[in-house]
Amino acid sequence: MPIRITLIMMILVHIDYQIDSFQQSTQSVSLMSQNQNIATVDWSKSQAASTNLGYGLNAYQGFRPESFSTSAYQSNMSVMNPGLIRFHNSSMLQDSSTPDGLIDTARRVWDAKKVKAALVASFSSFKREQPQRMINIPTWPDWMDADRDGFLDRNQFDNYAKLCADLVKIVNQDAQLKVQYWEVTNEKDDHYFTQFYTESGWGGLKDAAKPDRVNELVTIYNKTAIAMKQADPTIQVGGIGLARPDLQPFYVPFIKGTANHLDFFTYHFYATGSASTSDQDVFQTTRAIGDYTRTIVQTLQNASPNRTIPAMLGEYNISWTWETRDPRMINHKGVVFDALTMVSALSNGATATLTWNEKDGVYGKMDDSSQMRLGGKFLQLLNQFMIGDRVSTKTAPDSAITTFAVNNAALGYKSYLLINSSNDLQQVQLDFAGWQPTQSTLETYTISASGYLNKTVNWSELNSGFAMPASSVMLFTFTK
Repeated sequence: MPIRITLIMMILVHIDYQIDSFQQSTQSVSLMSQNQNIATVDWSKSQAASTNLGYGLNAYQGFRPESFSTSAYQSNMSVMNPGLIRFHNSSMLQDSSTPDGLIDTARRVWDAKKVKAALVASFSSFKREQPQRMINIPTWPDWMDADRDGFLDRNQFDNYAKLCADLVKIVNQDAQLKVQYWEVTNEKDDHYFTQFYTESGWGGLKDAAKPDRVNELVTIYNKTAIAMKQADPTIQVGGIGLARPDLQPFYVPFIKGTANHLDFFTYHFYATGSASTSDQDVFQTTRAIGDYTRTIVQTLQNASPNRTIPAMLGEYNISWTWETRDPRMINHKGVVFDALTMVSALSNGATATLTWNEKDGVYGKMDDSSQMRLGGKFLQLLNQFMIGDRVSTKTAPDSAITTFAVNNAALGYKSYLLINSSNDLQQVQLDFAGWQPTQSTLETYTISASGYLNKTVNWSELNSGFAMPASSVMLFTFTK
């Protein structure tokens, strides 16, 4: 009797399982039939060059000895192979006895030994093919702001310019490291402009007797750029690490006032300050960075019609504050956000994008133990397979799937990036014009909730349509 009951129960469970499996399968098929996406590439229509500057990385711990001196950190930086590394840490102007400080405060000079050690370690990580580097000087030391009001004291403008020029001399003359990009200040728009106005900078002055201080910031930048160029005329000097890429009332006059000394313009983009913001709202914000980029590029062209001033997205990630500890920034959804941001910025005229950041517990492409996260793996794929001539792509409908494709004739590959920003499985049908694959197989790379997957697949199977996982990126590469 107990045996028969057990058998009956097993049969019932098996039947229930089959019914559940059938229902799930039916739902998946139904869902895929509803979520049909035609992804079109015209390989014959080149739009712009996609260089390795497009897939850059911020080195938050780049001047921290316990990070930059380790083999794991150096190896992962080499594997990610960013085309541009931006050295930035807001604590840079603190005493060099602190983890990220580079100032010998007793002597009021740079700690040249610590500066050189960090950069030499960075250069040694990459051997022959060196990425470009940008050094950001985010602010000024405490002694240049005697009243601690956050503004550079007016009698210190020239001293700050000299301090910045001294760093150029240490790096490019003494150490002969030839760092090309130098960025003056970081996110000073709030302090020098926004706080003086209502409506987050778009309204009128809060106090008519207290005008903004943008003209001071223009003067600081121009003096500093001139001094740095005198130290090394071959460098590119830019700024200003704009916190608010929407804030035209600030950046239009700043660009006009600095255009003669501005070699590149940097701005930042973060989607939210809350971990509870929905995935779809977070992903949707990336459309805005394309609009902001296009407007910034046009402003630069208007201010400098005869000399191109590149627009560079100097920082981006989901949360503008580490305090949210938003888990999406270190999982597959963070990869989707990164991909959407890059595509939006680069497609609208940005010369470079640099994700925030290389290593920490909240944002990093590496964790605190220097283990590579999915975001680091994605950056590696971009720098390996997504450099070349960007070609025309589109999707129909354009709500769930975003695409980006490049043709690299020199290295003999074509690559196609697809981004599913929905929380649903999406059925994709490829539509190629201007070129058709001749090989029978190709490499595919997928990052999704299941992690990272690299597979060799038959082109005939892929070309007949495929299912793309929810919140995922897929990269196909065709080689000769």
